[in-house]
Amino acid sequence: MRSALFSGASRLLRYNRNSTLLSRGRSTKATASSLDSQQQDAVASEDGKSEFVEESPEQQQQLPTREPLAKNFFIGVVDKELLAYPEVIPRDDMSQLENSVLPLKNYFGESREPEGQKSIPETFRQLGLYGLNVPKDFEGQGYGWSASLIASEPDSSDTSLTLSLQTHRVVVDLLKEVGSALQKQRYLPELSAGRLIATEAIYEYTLPEEDYFNTKAEFQPETGKWLLSGEKAFVVCTPGERQLFLVLAQTQQPNVPGVLGRGSTIFLIDSQQEGVRLGEKHATFGCKEADLRRVHFDQVKLSEDQVLGLPHDGNRYSEQLVRSSRLRGSLVGVSLAKKLLNELTQYSVDTTQCGVQLKELELTRVHLSRALCSVYAMESMLFMTAGLLDEFRAQDASLESAITKYFTLQKLYQIASQNLGLVGPKSLLSGEATEVGLRNAAQLCTQGESLDTLGMFISLSGLQHAGQALNAGVRKSRNPLFHPGHIFAKFLDTRSVDNPKTNMKLSEHVHPSLDAAALCIEHSVARLQMAVELMLTRHGNAVVERQSEMQRLAEVASTIYAMWASTARASRSYCIGLPLADHELLTATAICSEGRDRVQTLCTEIFGGNFVNNDNNLVRLSKQLTKSGGYFPVHPLTFNF
Repeated sequence: MRSALFSGASRLLRYNRNSTLLSRGRSTKATASSLDSQQQDAVASEDGKSEFVEESPEQQQQLPTREPLAKNFFIGVVDKELLAYPEVIPRDDMSQLENSVLPLKNYFGESREPEGQKSIPETFRQLGLYGLNVPKDFEGQGYGWSASLIASEPDSSDTSLTLSLQTHRVVVDLLKEVGSALQKQRYLPELSAGRLIATEAIYEYTLPEEDYFNTKAEFQPETGKWLLSGEKAFVVCTPGERQLFLVLAQTQQPNVPGVLGRGSTIFLIDSQQEGVRLGEKHATFGCKEADLRRVHFDQVKLSEDQVLGLPHDGNRYSEQLVRSSRLRGSLVGVSLAKKLLNELTQYSVDTTQCGVQLKELELTRVHLSRALCSVYAMESMLFMTAGLLDEFRAQDASLESAITKYFTLQKLYQIASQNLGLVGPKSLLSGEATEVGLRNAAQLCTQGESLDTLGMFISLSGLQHAGQALNAGVRKSRNPLFHPGHIFAKFLDTRSVDNPKTNMKLSEHVHPSLDAAALCIEHSVARLQMAVELMLTRHGNAVVERQSEMQRLAEVASTIYAMWASTARASRSYCIGLPLADHELLTATAICSEGRDRVQTLCTEIFGGNFVNNDNNLVRLSKQLTKSGGYFPVHPLTFNF
């Protein structure tokens, strides 16, 4: 079963595959036993041999690794102690951080005259925006995940301008984690000062049918150099500035022919190297001020110290790369959603129709409240995931980061599109806030990973984790004649999707006012576990082909994590007496109440199967649709005689 899940992930997620998932037991207590192999990650040294990376002082202060939170939802296990919302920034450090962020808020908060393309990077350098997450040893601010996200909030309010900053920070994150000492010394001071601006060059305009990428690199043994050729698209560029491209290219292992030797390698390429050329600018649907271009690489010669990590092993580092990209991309989505909500709230207060203010209409109130709940959940998930990475050493948060981006972009587009209905025809005018917001939301949802790909990654990761833990029980259920006792126990089990039974007692770990919310989480986790076990039992190795059910599973997992993070945050806010904390309790309760109903509906559809939930009818219709080459019904007024 595990091999089938791995193959399904390979087919569906391309470079997103994660071949080095952490292997842990089922205990929910913190354990240091799994750290031995992770504290010393091998990277390429100058002589081509592997060396071991020593832990930084920040890593030494972290707590031992805990069980993965979201992955354990799939097997019905929860870590109750993580209902305490992470507080990873001390009070004094938080005050200093708020003071240092104040000039950034003033700059991005005030109305500014349009700046020239060349003056923007210089302004960012003066504000110190390029070095937020660069370690202090390399002339940076040294912020961790949570602090760097807080410091990035002001610039993320400008969706177009922040794209170049976020991709820069993603490359810095990866360089800190897997770069060699030589690479860090060579690049990080330049990146911190903004003399070198980093960006990802991963995606391609057309994907190959069989290979990973059209961009390929070949090692030349006689010269000891790599020769890279290809083209990348949708690269966030800063024309006129020296840039560092993080390029993911396909490579072939020596003496290993065919598919078995196929791999990928991450290269760091300076824009001033011979053979690197910026192509035409993409005229994108949204984020029009961002400079997205094609980048051409024509026989670019690369030295071995420009390889990030180990050659042919780029997939190994893809988890760190996409984790950072997802979290920082989620921050942009949260900021845009907040902006849209604030603008619509002000519009409803200022607008009167037929003698009634829009804010007094129940429909407007419900829409605003739903948007508020969505933004609250997005923000809670984002900083909870960042807190897990800051608080625990080598914490597996790959699924949490994917869920955060998946949930954030889904809700962002809902908010942006529903705003059009409340504002009316005025929202269609070019340059209106609602029109620009919808375009930017659509851009964020489609640029990079698609929502469908994210959904498949979430469900595949969860099923892979569940397959390891539930393997024995699933095998017995799929062979009932050989395990009659197991089947009889299943028959006597009184649990069902409509009546889940749990003994998690989550209410003991949150404020008493959130007892109902905690119960909603318990029931939802139990329903998810039952749905996962049923899918593995019903489909076996073919579960990776049930993509409609897997999308439902991804939505269930995302909803549960949103409920969990919102409840933990609201409980902390009320316990320490933050302003309007009573309304945070109400917000979390609303999120959990609606989330519980949505989870029950989705799990009921999974239990019903494709003949009950209408999936079978839709699949049959799609076959005729493709056979006919499009819409096939004849005109409704056609005669047959």
